[in-house]
Amino acid sequence: MSQKTLTSEASISNVAALAGVSTATVSRVLSGRRKKDDDLSRRVKRAAEKLNYSVNYAASALRSDVTNTIAVIVPELCASMYSGLVQAIEPVINGQGKQLLLGLGKDTQEQQQRLRAVVSRRVDGILVVPVQTEAVADLLDEIAEHTPVVQLFSQSYSNQLDWVGTSSSLVMQTIAEHLNAVGAHSVAYFGSPTDSVDGMDLFTAFHMQMTVSGLSTRTEWIRFGTGGMDYGFQEAKKIFTEGAQYPESIICADDMTALGILAACRTCEISIPEQIKLVVLKDSELCGESGLGKPSFTAVNMPWTPIAEQAMNLIAKEHESKAWLPTHTEIESQLILRESSIASS
Repeated sequence: MSQKTLTSEASISNVAALAGVSTATVSRVLSGRRKKDDDLSRRVKRAAEKLNYSVNYAASALRSDVTNTIAVIVPELCASMYSGLVQAIEPVINGQGKQLLLGLGKDTQEQQQRLRAVVSRRVDGILVVPVQTEAVADLLDEIAEHTPVVQLFSQSYSNQLDWVGTSSSLVMQTIAEHLNAVGAHSVAYFGSPTDSVDGMDLFTAFHMQMTVSGLSTRTEWIRFGTGGMDYGFQEAKKIFTEGAQYPESIICADDMTALGILAACRTCEISIPEQIKLVVLKDSELCGESGLGKPSFTAVNMPWTPIAEQAMNLIAKEHESKAWLPTHTEIESQLILRESSIASS
């Protein structure tokens, strides 16, 4: 027996002795095969941390069907939506003694390649934000026959996949109700390109909810782009200077676009929120900051951590027993009211 093996056995024995459990229990807890997060599991994890003991994931995978890896497939990381999602998922996966395997697929072909690649790695589960759900639905159904798959966001075309996300329609309804409450009667929209997963879904919800709520809009007030401060400034300035009337409120995709819109308002001597109410679709640290003439921005706070936790719970349940019907979990987001849409009293 090699010195390396003896050291490994001594390490796990020391963890077991310190936690007051068997080495088999230590192995089950640290490999993720024991799903309960109770006092016993916490004792084992504390003992392992104190002794600086970590599981050899590759060796564990060779000895069992568990690889302790969870694949997360998203279209990109440049968009704040997906970076926020991955940042929330990673600690949840790590907290369960597993490792995150990230795959980026900006189009259907790339996403299919990434899905096949992670399946070949024998991952324990897959969390996926499809680029075009309909185009990859058959492949996802095929994978779900042997590997737990949870779809995050986007419309579902499968009767096999669990789904976790938020409702774009509910988000827009909440924004519309707030804009009505603060006296806005018209609205402009600076959204993500409609060829993105969330872009079309959000714009469809915007169009429907603004119509229902009685908030008027115009074709020339609708903008789609990659976002950014310069983009927000140039497009907002066009609306303010080229039309006979400007909107009483603006909904925009991100914080940097909001900064550009704010700069255009200053250039055109339009005050926020007295003359224009401004709402951002994705909250950030920048949205919450105020000072030097910048108001804090009213913004939608996405429930990233609850989404990540629910998705991992579904992966765990699928390992225990395959459900007859998929689970559809809609987690409510929150509109954080700030200075850009509420006039100071």
